[in-house]
Amino acid sequence: MEKSFRRFTGSEIVFDTIDQLIEIAKINDPASFSEKLIEKYERIMIERPSSMAVLNILRNIASYFVEHGLEGLVDHLSKLRSEYDAMLWKAADIASRRVTSGEKILTNSNSLAIRRLLKLLKDQGKDVEIYITESKPGKEGILLAEYAESLGFRVYLIVDSAVRFFMKNINKVFVGAEAIASNGAIVSKVGTSLIALAAHEARKRVFVVAPSMKFSYETIYGELLKVPEGSIELILEPERDETLPGDFTARIPLYDVTPPEYIDAIATQYGLIAPQAIPLLLRSIYGSYPPFVPSLHELFEKIKEKYHG
Repeated sequence: MEKSFRRFTGSEIVFDTIDQLIEIAKINDPASFSEKLIEKYERIMIERPSSMAVLNILRNIASYFVEHGLEGLVDHLSKLRSEYDAMLWKAADIASRRVTSGEKILTNSNSLAIRRLLKLLKDQGKDVEIYITESKPGKEGILLAEYAESLGFRVYLIVDSAVRFFMKNINKVFVGAEAIASNGAIVSKVGTSLIALAAHEARKRVFVVAPSMKFSYETIYGELLKVPEGSIELILEPERDETLPGDFTARIPLYDVTPPEYIDAIATQYGLIAPQAIPLLLRSIYGSYPPFVPSLHELFEKIKEKYHG
């Protein structure tokens, strides 16, 4: 298969972040831990500002650290890791119940939630065919196709531009998410919105597999989700880049936004919900809407002032 670009998913970054912070917390030095925590936060805000699972995990850790310091922090981090892991499996399990043997499903990118969905479908003995877009830029779909093939599924890797051509053969669409906005819109791998649009036209159901940790609380108060762009190396070899005219500019979005009207349901650890029902879900979780969630910026300013002021 053609070479793909290995870009870590939001959930993979969650696990890696927690694992690194556990090791730092074991040193039992508040200044070292705060320095690492701030470094992680600032790096994510630059490189993955729409990866809400990571930011919400950092919000949780920062809140605990502000209130309790290092006391019990290692146990808290370990519990947080286990809880997020369980959320992912539960969301994938909920989604798997919408699939029956003999169906053809389409997906994209290399979402960990989607990989877990495929694993559960295999464990459940469901015989399905998987259509996967190559998912440029980065071609993460190649990695997902390799994984699906290793599970024993019949896999069709297709070019992104052929989604509308193949949609007539598809029964259901499943995609992952980087973030879920307050209005139910989904930030995901670029090209997801076109998949959803083609599915909407063909009257095929679209399901998002994402734990509630990917919800963007800031969007409740009017903030916009940031959609980062990649460098030209994602689409051109370095030697070809040198031959381009001096005024050439490349625009390479890594994610796009899928409107809620093109999404049938979101599979979370709490069950299958319509995008429009997100306020109801949050009210049931927090007891009020909008829920009170501490500001990331304010939390990290407190940490900087206390340990690095």
